[in-house]
This record gives sequence, C-alpha cells and structure tokens, in this order.
Amino acid sequence: MAAADTDWENFPSYSDLWRGIREFLDYVNSDTFVEGKETFHVESTWQSCNFNIYDMLFIIVLAIIWTILRHFATEGIFKPLARHYALTPTNQAKMPESAWKFTYYLCAWSYALYVVVLSGNYMFFQKPSTVWDNWSLRESPPMDIYVMYMAQCGFYIHSLYATLFLDTWRKDSLVMMIHHVLTVTLISISYSLRYHNIGSLVLFTHDACDILLEYTKLNVYFKIQGGKLKRRHEIFANISFFCFTVAWYVCRLYWYPLRVLYTATSDVQRMKLVLPGALLMNSLLWILQILNIYWFLFILQFLFRVATGQVKEVDDTREYDVEEKLIQTSKTHSTKNGLVNGNVKANGSCDDGVVLNGNVAGTPSIREKKD
Repeated sequence: MAAADTDWENFPSYSDLWRGIREFLDYVNSDTFVEGKETFHVESTWQSCNFNIYDMLFIIVLAIIWTILRHFATEGIFKPLARHYALTPTNQAKMPESAWKFTYYLCAWSYALYVVVLSGNYMFFQKPSTVWDNWSLRESPPMDIYVMYMAQCGFYIHSLYATLFLDTWRKDSLVMMIHHVLTVTLISISYSLRYHNIGSLVLFTHDACDILLEYTKLNVYFKIQGGKLKRRHEIFANISFFCFTVAWYVCRLYWYPLRVLYTATSDVQRMKLVLPGALLMNSLLWILQILNIYWFLFILQFLFRVATGQVKEVDDTREYDVEEKLIQTSKTHSTKNGLVNGNVKANGSCDDGVVLNGNVAGTPSIREKKD
C-alpha cells in the first residue's frame, strides 16, 4: 500500500491491522504456506542460523561490561552527584538507577534513530515492507544492525541481573522481568532467523519512551535538595511525564502496531513469504504489545489519580509508596498548616522536610527511618 507520490508507505488503520491478522492466520494454515514450510527442516534451519558460540560469548561479555560500567558510573558519578545536591536519603538510593537507565536509553535510541531513519541506508520506518527485501536465512546482518543487536541483547541480560540484585523492587518488577526475558528471546530468535531488519524497527519504536520516563523520575528525585523544594524540577517532571504519556501512545500503541505488527502479518501474507517461525515470532511480538497496553493502562490510572486529587504530584508510578500515599490521603486531611507523616507543625514546617499544600516535600517518612 505504498503511496504513489511519496517515499513513505501510508499508515494502515487499526481495522486494517485486525484484518491483516486474520488473513495472516488463514495464510499460515493454507496449503501454500504448509508446503513451502517443508523446505525448512529443523536441522538445516539451525545450521543456517549462524548464531554461533562467538555471538553468544560476545553477548555474555557485553552483559558483564554493562554491569561493570553501571558499577563505576554509580560509584564514581551518580552517587557523588546525589550527595552534592543533598537529595533525600531515599532519593539518593533511587537516583543512580534512573541516571544509569537514562544514559543508556538515550545512547541506544539515538543510535537506533541514526541507523533506522537518519543514515539513509534503510527505509524500514518509512517503508516497513522493505524489511523483507532479500530476506534469507544465510544473509548476515549488516555491521550497524549487528552492533545494535549485540549491545541490546547484552544490556537486557544485564537488566535481568540488575532487576533481581541491584534495582529497587517495585510492584511491577515481576512484569519487568517477563519483559526482559521476552526481549532477550525476541532478539535471539529474530537474529537467528535473520529477522534483524524488523527487529531493529521494534527497538527503535520502544526505547524513546524509556528516555522520557527516566528523565521524569530524575526530576522527581531532584525536586528536594537540602530539604528545599526546587520548583523547576517539579515543572520539568510534570512536562516530561506528559511527553512520556504521549510518546508511549505514539511509539508503542501507534507506530509499533501499525509499522511492525502490520508488516509482520499483512505484508507477509500479501507477499506470500514462507518464513520459519513466523507464527512464533508474531506471538512474541503480540505478547510485547500486551505488556505495552498493560503499562499504558497503569499510566492512565496514575493520571486519573492526579486529576482527581488522590495524588498531588508526579512521582515514581512504579513504587509501592504511591499506594501507601493513596491510603494515607484517604485517612487524613490537610490542615491549615500542613500535615507530614501524621505530625502537624504549627508553623507549617517539620523536622524532616518542607510542608506544601499538605504534601510531603522532604526527607524519608517515619516508616523509612525505622527501616
């Protein structure tokens, strides 16, 4: 469905996507696909994959390198920076994680943007059907895409380790681990079956949101410095969270389904391609989309709480203490001079922070101190 007077292919509609999925499912069950698939024997397929021991070792080495880089960046840059700006103890503990992820995703997405869109070597985003041009099991990925794949796979293996042993455990950490396992599986299988072209498009449509998410969280952590509120960071947090919400919809709920999922189903059916593992790959891509929808509903739920006054500031929406704040808000009411952790100060200030509009703008709560 290429446009007649432009280099861009038109965006299909969501109804086109659903129709393409039905046609794809009919196609993979057709005699044409089943007979063609017989040319791919299991042994010859894996012999042609070229996912050799050197690739695996390279990924493992990269995962170790990411872990080492995070350690030195945390101890040498992020923690001293948090102490320099006198962040609260709780935020000093959280800030290095977000700073590391912000740095990584900014670099990773910038590289993906250059490779997929700006380099001029590919038209995957502008013309998604070109991801299938000259596809072959024996076609090795170009070096720029190879670097992207190896670096990303190594990073998500590192992220599995980090979620278990380094990061703060959150209410959706288990879902995050499922996401990391799914991502590593998708990268590995798509690399093995030489679906690296469409894989690079998946990576491009996902990482931009993570940049804005971590930037929002950094501004939340920097709002209180030395017990004083820095309003510029509160403004930046609100603006970046709004941009993050918009970017999530555009990148993961519009570009991803209508650029990636559509070409993985409708274009495969239209071009009569016989691809090994086509149904498996599409299933994994759709599981990823289900996770995208799950998190977007979580974002909308948080925005609703902000709009209805249940939460009065942008916070880390993944933290357990967001729920605790809701419980605390429902049990208590703001007084004329403010309420902090259940302790009213006559002059509107408190021992462990600043009181603004009945909200805590200070250092850790009583529960955190006891911990």
